[in-house]
Formats: sequence, structure tokens, C-alpha cells
Amino acid sequence: MESVADVLKQCTLFKDMTHNDIDKFLKVSSFSIKKYLKGNLVVQEDSHCKELGILLKGLLEVQSLHPSGKSLTLNRLKPAEIFGEAILFSKSTKFPSTIEAIEESVIMFIKKSNLINCLSNCHRFMENFLELLSDRLLMLNKKLKMLTMENIRQKIVNFLSDEYKKQKSLNIKVPLSRLEMAEHMGIQRPSLSRELSKMREEGIIEFDKEYIVVKDLATLDSI
Repeated sequence: MESVADVLKQCTLFKDMTHNDIDKFLKVSSFSIKKYLKGNLVVQEDSHCKELGILLKGLLEVQSLHPSGKSLTLNRLKPAEIFGEAILFSKSTKFPSTIEAIEESVIMFIKKSNLINCLSNCHRFMENFLELLSDRLLMLNKKLKMLTMENIRQKIVNFLSDEYKKQKSLNIKVPLSRLEMAEHMGIQRPSLSRELSKMREEGIIEFDKEYIVVKDLATLDSI
């Protein structure tokens, strides 16, 4: 496992901060580090958020649980990613979702009072925190846009358009598995696979497990 400082260097909150800055933070800050075995609950839906969490090792899954017992995966968190940052400062400090360790995971927790101290005393840290909240808001808006689209093809095109803008290439490396793509779009995996196959048959795209190649950008734009 990488050192705590090495992982934090990759975290949005510590962007543009030196290893020396991070070492100082670790020396003067009050935090705890906890380990979770695969399958352990890290956060229970409706529990109170008292700390900000930073994943140091492993993989976490953010899930929405339905009364029927089914669960919908909303997000997966990888090392250096954060959770609880917005809920911590909201009027309702209850987690809206459950977070489960789907691999053995190690998490750093920073209490609200200590986080406020960091925000007050480090301008760079405060800027990074505000940037994180802004990115979360933009991501939520994109998610809502995706969920309100009328059909599966529009959702696929929206996803490809976003990745095309990021990667600046028609040969798009897909950052998600097919299951993760389907969950991101709020559709069933078989439905996603069927529509991708139809688009390939129509000559709009070509794809394998890792890449989707846009063959007909004009048609994609028209959709």
C-alpha cells in the first residue's frame, strides 16, 4: 500500500500542495484511519455524517437501497476519492445512500471541527474544497440530464459526447465497465448492450471491451 501522504497527494483536497505541506497537515491534524473488510458497511443510509472520509486503499460502492430489497449502484469510489464533504455542512447531516466496501478498504476520517480549522488556515486547501463541491454539483446536473433523456440511444450519445470532449479523440477509451455504464445511465445492462450493437450495425460506432470508436460523428451529433 502507498503511504498516506502519497495517496493524499492524488486527492483533490491536496491538489498543488507539496509533500512537505501534506506531512505538516498529518502532524497537526486530528484524524483516524479505519480498515473495512470486503462486504462491510462503511456508511448506513440515514446515519449522521460527522466526518469527511478519504479512501486510502480499496474500493467502495455507493448504493441506493429500495424497500423491495434491490439496490442501485450510484457510484464507485477509488483510492484518493472523498465522501461526506457536502453532507457534513448541510442542515440535514444524514447520508442519503449506503456505502459498502467491495474490496478490503482503508479509510481516513477527518472530523468536521478539524476540517473547518484546515479551511480557515490554508487558502489552497479551501480553494480545493470549493472546487470539489463545484465539481460534485456539475456531476449531479449531468446525472439528472442523463436520467431525464427519453431513450437509451440519447443517453449513450450524451455519454460519448462527454468523453469525446475530455479525450479529444473519436477513439474513446471507456472508463467504466458495461455494468457501470448501464448504472450510470439508469438502464439495464442488456438494454445497453442491445443498443450499442444496433449502433454498430448502423455504422455509427465500433467497439470492444475497452474502446468505443465513433465512425459517424455527423449522425451522432444529429441524435
